[in-house]
Amino acid sequence: MIYGGFDLRLGDHDGKPAQNLPPRWGGVENPSLSVISAETAIASSGNSAALAVLEYVRKLQEDLAFLGFSIVGKPDGGFGVRTVWAVREFQIYASMVQVACVRQNKKGQLLLDQAGSPVKVGNSDVYFDGSAVILAKAGKASVVGGATLGPVSYYVDSLQAVANSARYSGPISGVLNVQTRSAIDHWLDNDYRCPVVFEAWKMVRGGRSDIAVSGCNIWAHDSFTEGAPRVLVRDFSSYFNFLVGRAQNDYHAVGYYESRGFGGPNATKAHSWSPEAEMTVQNITGSAVDPAQLNSPALSTYRTIRVVAEAECFGRFDVLNAWDNALVSAGPCHWTMGLFDNDKYGKGEFVGFISYLKERDNEVFRKVFSGFGLYPKYDWGDSRLYAEDLKTYSGWVRLTNDTYVPARQVHAESEFDDLPKTKEDAHYLKTWHWFYRLSMAGRTLSGYRNTMWSMAKVRLRDILSKEVRFRVGTTNVTSTLGGVFTSEKSVAILLRWHVYRPSHVVHDDYQRIVPVIQQAINETTTVNWQLPVSSWGDTHESALSRRLLSAAAVVNSTITASIAFGSTQPQGAVRTGRNTFILDE
Repeated sequence: MIYGGFDLRLGDHDGKPAQNLPPRWGGVENPSLSVISAETAIASSGNSAALAVLEYVRKLQEDLAFLGFSIVGKPDGGFGVRTVWAVREFQIYASMVQVACVRQNKKGQLLLDQAGSPVKVGNSDVYFDGSAVILAKAGKASVVGGATLGPVSYYVDSLQAVANSARYSGPISGVLNVQTRSAIDHWLDNDYRCPVVFEAWKMVRGGRSDIAVSGCNIWAHDSFTEGAPRVLVRDFSSYFNFLVGRAQNDYHAVGYYESRGFGGPNATKAHSWSPEAEMTVQNITGSAVDPAQLNSPALSTYRTIRVVAEAECFGRFDVLNAWDNALVSAGPCHWTMGLFDNDKYGKGEFVGFISYLKERDNEVFRKVFSGFGLYPKYDWGDSRLYAEDLKTYSGWVRLTNDTYVPARQVHAESEFDDLPKTKEDAHYLKTWHWFYRLSMAGRTLSGYRNTMWSMAKVRLRDILSKEVRFRVGTTNVTSTLGGVFTSEKSVAILLRWHVYRPSHVVHDDYQRIVPVIQQAINETTTVNWQLPVSSWGDTHESALSRRLLSAAAVVNSTITASIAFGSTQPQGAVRTGRNTFILDE
């Protein structure tokens, strides 16, 4: 009976016999033992406090590390947050159709170097079917023998993709329930390993040169902290469909470690899949630029949003940031998962996007989020998601617990627990595995990309509806941001400013746009501002956009470069004339 048959969970521990501290297993302090498992090699009965050698939590931690789930950390007999993460991740990968397995022809064999001598780790021989912890320390393979294109680490070279013959069907919960115990037993018996492996490689002229020290099988955002090596992934799972030209049996770029801020994964366009994840006209509208349709709503909206996306993420759906105080950021507006303040994370706009995705494309939502045990706390349409004073949709996430029933279409509130907002807990979403999932969603799932683009349009609609009041001479004028600013250029500047500082654009107490309008009117005396706003022309728009750009650049200078995006492309740069912006609804 593996791990004593206990449903081990957060807070459990193996006790400290020297201090007369009994264990806690299955959430029960000092539980009674009626059956002693073979793994303890003890034949006894009675109270668990007397059985000092029983270390079920430590054994679980050792087994998870052996199978490649090194996020568990150093086994210490305490079921803490990292052990919860490791169990959740095991449940995720154990539910997949395909996993990794030690190569059949290498089981029981020693790792050998190019000269045929045994590879040593800590003066000990290393076996292909040994612990993933040990193989990860063996470094770069001297000879490539597996299916992965070389150069390759010994660990990755030891693996092959196989069908998962006993898929886990229980909840993603972080609790060692009976199905999870059975799945771990199956994995150990069949030499399965975690099918997604991240490694940090030193690159020379674009190619892999050597694996970095401690750079094999990295998990946590801070488990590898060198900035120069590139972090690559070898994915044996086939969970995401690799597109034509992207070899499944090769490494692929994910990003690198960024030391600024809190530190963590980061990506630039050098790590992006282009053109698949690029926000091109073809990818967004479904067709190449048609010269006869340059003034269409689709291209007008494209040019406007694309200016902002260029500044936020180089116009790539797979360029993410998980190093600063925003937990994780992604999308054309780089929505944040949650902002850290006063020792905890608060609500984030990326969760608003998750809610929108759940409403708009539930199949993709299941693929990217709920299949991994993550849900938004509030569904789309819930008033608690929308902040009227900021025109933003923000929320927090919750995780499925052990009462969650995957087969149900509708779930009870009791099946979820809010993700705690402390760094210790929330940084689960900064792991390389979560970073990769979001990256691959942007690379391979059109529904994910389309919903992100649609969400950006929702933001535009809401911003432009904001009422504004200003004066023309002695006349009080009431309009909307969309009524005052009507060129693609002006709307793009508003959107960029709102992404960076929403309150500056729409909050009644902090907004800075009315002073911009007032300055443009007061300074440009050669323009007839007495006309109705709906009758303003290009000269009015030019004065407004010039003043708006100047004010926005003081707050965030990136707009001065990104506003020119598209000038060398068929669709052209944003239009500057009055009424050139048309929202594609």
